[in-house]
Amino acid sequence: MFIVPISGSISPVESLFDKELQTNEKVEETATFSDVFKDIFKEVEATQAQTQVDAVRLIQGDIDDLHTIYNNMTKAAVAVETFVAVKNAAVDAYNQVLQITM
Repeated sequence: MFIVPISGSISPVESLFDKELQTNEKVEETATFSDVFKDIFKEVEATQAQTQVDAVRLIQGDIDDLHTIYNNMTKAAVAVETFVAVKNAAVDAYNQVLQITM
């Protein structure tokens, strides 16, 4: 009778949670300011486009629930405020760097 040793064929078990943590850490390490700024800008564009579609649908009378329009308008306002805040922070940081004397 031949017995196959099992120690060589066993690999450590990784949980799905561990893999998710590893991928999230990689994303955070490679994200640059320009990537974050572009993502925020795309979000602003998307929310603005949705509010424009909602406005047209409201004028045409295709919307039965006004709370959806209100929620989309609020999302657009928050996205614009976030974009402006990030832009202002970047400009302020740039101005502070320019004022550094060497």
